[in-house]
Amino acid sequence: MFILRMVFQKVTLLLSNMDKQSLQKIILREGIVSVYVDFKGPITSRTLKMALDTGATYTMIPLEIAQDIGYDPASIKKRSEISTASGLILVPLITVSEVKALGLGLRNIDVICHSLPSESPVEGLLGLNFLIHLPAFIEFYQKIHSHI
Repeated sequence: MFILRMVFQKVTLLLSNMDKQSLQKIILREGIVSVYVDFKGPITSRTLKMALDTGATYTMIPLEIAQDIGYDPASIKKRSEISTASGLILVPLITVSEVKALGLGLRNIDVICHSLPSESPVEGLLGLNFLIHLPAFIEFYQKIHSHI
């Protein structure tokens, strides 16, 4: 309960410090805070509806999207183990040229490639490797790691 309360406090702080254009991109529906995120690859860019996921170490996009923007996840040797409803699996870990969301742009950010179930209201997850660069989440990240 403490962690959940802290997440909502940090999201509230994040929202109160954002410019109007970034605020228009945030959606709260079905208990999921989602945001539109721009991914730039070597070929093109794509915008995805992503859930803010403080429980995800990495940002996650579908394999097909990674391919569309110019990456070949199948040829990537770097893998990350993730936990799914089916158990632990290894997924490709690519480095995306640029990721932009919530008024922040990061270059060369690691992203895992895996699809959420088709009934998911979002296409991917915006994980802590992006969120920790937002001032509202820096303290949150530090508190979680001090409890580990």
